[in-house]
Amino acid sequence: AQAPGYSAKIDSLEDAEFHVQRLKDVGAISVKSYQQPRRDQRQQVIEAARKLGIMVVPEGGAKFQHNMNEIIDGHTGIEHAISLARAYDDVTQLWSQSETGCTPTFGVAYGGLSGEAYWYDRTNVWENERLAAFTPRYVLEPGSIRRTKAPDSHYNHITVASTAHELRKRGVSVHIGAHGQREGLAAHWEMWMMAQGGFSPWEAWRAGSFDGARYLGMDNDLGSLAPGKLADIVVVDGDPMGNIRDSQRVSLTMANGRLYESSSMNQLFPKASPRSQFFFERAGGDSWQPAAMEAYQRKAEKHHWVH
Repeated sequence: AQAPGYSAKIDSLEDAEFHVQRLKDVGAISVKSYQQPRRDQRQQVIEAARKLGIMVVPEGGAKFQHNMNEIIDGHTGIEHAISLARAYDDVTQLWSQSETGCTPTFGVAYGGLSGEAYWYDRTNVWENERLAAFTPRYVLEPGSIRRTKAPDSHYNHITVASTAHELRKRGVSVHIGAHGQREGLAAHWEMWMMAQGGFSPWEAWRAGSFDGARYLGMDNDLGSLAPGKLADIVVVDGDPMGNIRDSQRVSLTMANGRLYESSSMNQLFPKASPRSQFFFERAGGDSWQPAAMEAYQRKAEKHHWVH
């Protein structure tokens, strides 16, 4: 990952210890080993992290040989899909005998059209009322209305999810990775795409909750309902164990013990309190107002801008 300002030059264990230590000093619990080109460099990062009690996750990077020696060398997990259409027994057996996790990140899966594009193709994302309530129209509409169309066979995330399910059946810890894509929906899409690859709804929910928390070393605080854990909870109005797509029907959200109405994010408990307006909810805050769009359309038709 060569870019000014954040590339870490590592040519020795001392270099690796310096970079891991500086990140730990500002609160990091893990570091991203982002395609250091040589294996000995990646091993130096792992050794430094072991000394300092830090997890190390590498970028999948579409390099199969990197992924395999990253597993052998003891990385915490592989982020992104491996660059094979199908993993055979040599890969699944090897991976299952390690403690390396797997975060395929289906929304940006390699090898074909990615998972995020699938949901723009097959669902009218811009009509999702919950998402539209929390997202400016000029952010939401351009990528969701004018969308790519393709048959299922062109969407590689389904194959990636199938491979991930084979790994899970072997005992590999598999997790969602929403990649900061479509806010509000990306994590749900990850679970839905798992179901497309053969995961049961229960397995997909585990990947988005307890398994992910355990993978990050946070399972004493997050990932399941138990006395003493953080009160971060969602209440779903539906049966997501029967229909995984019910996951988006969140009616209540509790964060740090505060209860919110999910549709508005007004606080209900411990004290009722309406949220403040977003900037784009105020007059002139969203440059893509419905009335302005209608006026533009009328003018376009009048002056023959639209054919």
